[in-house]
Amino acid sequence: MKVKEMNIEQRPREKALRFGLESLTDLELIALILQSGNKKRDVFEIAKDVLKKSEDLNKMYELSAQSLMEIQGISKVKSLQLLAGIELSKRALRTNAYHKTIRQAQDVIDWFKMEYGTLKQENFVVLYLDVKQRLICHSNLFKGTLSESTVHPRDIFRKAFELSAYSVMVMHNHPSNDPTPSQNDIYLTQKLNEIAHTMGIIFLDHVIVGKNTYFSFREQGYLH
Repeated sequence: MKVKEMNIEQRPREKALRFGLESLTDLELIALILQSGNKKRDVFEIAKDVLKKSEDLNKMYELSAQSLMEIQGISKVKSLQLLAGIELSKRALRTNAYHKTIRQAQDVIDWFKMEYGTLKQENFVVLYLDVKQRLICHSNLFKGTLSESTVHPRDIFRKAFELSAYSVMVMHNHPSNDPTPSQNDIYLTQKLNEIAHTMGIIFLDHVIVGKNTYFSFREQGYLH
């Protein structure tokens, strides 16, 4: 059924205004973002294909403008509308992290999983915190397959001193979505923890993330 053929109170926009966005189904929410269909397909038909391509939203964060435009009825503009909503979600979670006290992986895990959990290449990110455990900044220091030769503790801690950081938390992603640490991950964690202790900086945690899962070295008892 086309939107114009629906009762007014059943249309996604009117339903959202009356009952809130949370009242919409996934299909209705996508249709609301798309706003309209075209001469050949109505907005709900297009929205169904978006759901199918994203595997019921499971792979929504992995979609590109090009892959979305493979759907009949999705133009460059409509693909950007969908991707803009995803990017806004990432930025909201990131901004939230900058306004809260961070003491453990749980305080930032939603941001980590959304922004880094679906990346196809390993990224090593360092969070620098002040004495109140608030984020000073985060820095994506290394990319590619991580090893002792690519992750340089001197770069991590030099920046910590430049920022007068009280503590640091490091994170990297596993593109396989399996956050189980490798022997190199374990060795690197121990090395960073030792260096931080020597330099008088608190090493909060090393967190490995996938798309919908994570591993915290502190939570698993590797750090004390």
